[in-house]
Amino acid sequence: MRTPSDAPATTPSSALRVAVVGLGWVGTHRHLPWLRAAPGVQVVGVIDHSAARVDEARAAFRVPNGAAADNPAGVPWLDQVDAVTIATPPATHDALARAYLLAGKDVLLEKPMALEVDAARELAELAASRGRVLAIVHNFQFARSTLRLRRLLAAGSLGEVRALWGAQLSNPQRRLPDWYESLPLGLFYDESPHFFYLVRSLLGAQPELDVAHHIPSPEGRHTPAAITLLMHAGSVPVQIAMNFQAPVSEWHFALIGSEKMAVLDIFRDALVVIPNDHQHLGRNVLATTAHAITTHLAGVAGSGARNVAGRLAYGNDVVIARFAEACRTRVAPKDISAADGVDVVRLQHAVLDRVRRDPS
Repeated sequence: MRTPSDAPATTPSSALRVAVVGLGWVGTHRHLPWLRAAPGVQVVGVIDHSAARVDEARAAFRVPNGAAADNPAGVPWLDQVDAVTIATPPATHDALARAYLLAGKDVLLEKPMALEVDAARELAELAASRGRVLAIVHNFQFARSTLRLRRLLAAGSLGEVRALWGAQLSNPQRRLPDWYESLPLGLFYDESPHFFYLVRSLLGAQPELDVAHHIPSPEGRHTPAAITLLMHAGSVPVQIAMNFQAPVSEWHFALIGSEKMAVLDIFRDALVVIPNDHQHLGRNVLATTAHAITTHLAGVAGSGARNVAGRLAYGNDVVIARFAEACRTRVAPKDISAADGVDVVRLQHAVLDRVRRDPS
């Protein structure tokens, strides 16, 4: 079976014409493959400051145009483009999104939207004033397992939702970008948007920060050793714990209901729903253990098969579909709009403000 990058680029003449800006790992493993797989979308060009990256991406994805450029002024074929997706490091997001919006292009921007709340808000206002679409890549809320969990929540299958726990273990030896230490709180700033938009998506309310406790890096790095957040979304308490010095990398969300608990394995795109164990007797423990193991293995096997076939999208397919539809209809894309991005950046800076007031 063909992967998205292998599929033939057959799109109608009325297709949305898109260029990808930034050809690092995210641009070449997330944006380009799923743009090429999206119906009604045509990838007409790639842009990066590195001419070598441009040449490699053009050859790998059979893209007709390329430009080694740092801004729209360096792209001679820009009049062939309706929209751009930006997959560059976060420190460049504000300037690049602004430049392409001013050049009259719709923009799909990687998270985090900006490094400052005011910058995020100004980008949203600029897009609105220019009549352009600005959307943010908040993808995991559309992953297969997350969508299944949202359906269970809508049906009331978990009972009354009583709490949400999020946990991240990050191995510093895993593949990481070389720029993350330059961000506020380092890797926290790059990866926390996933947690914050998932809380918004699952609980249907904007989370508010109550407590932020962090343990500084013993090496003096911007990325802390660990950080724990206590929040609430509506009446539901939320706890998120992130550890950046672990020997393994794991991301999990646990939604605790009165009848069942649902555990979302984000990296593996798998969902485990564990029934109430009642009196916690031996037979109850064995039953819930067996159920958790078998359903998790089944979920991992299903995601593994999709990954091998090039069909494990982690929600990027839905993000691109919503962006393309917004470009056609001029209606803000639900859950990935500029306003959604601003809300996430605002919560990130609520955490930063707490940490700066209590650096110990």
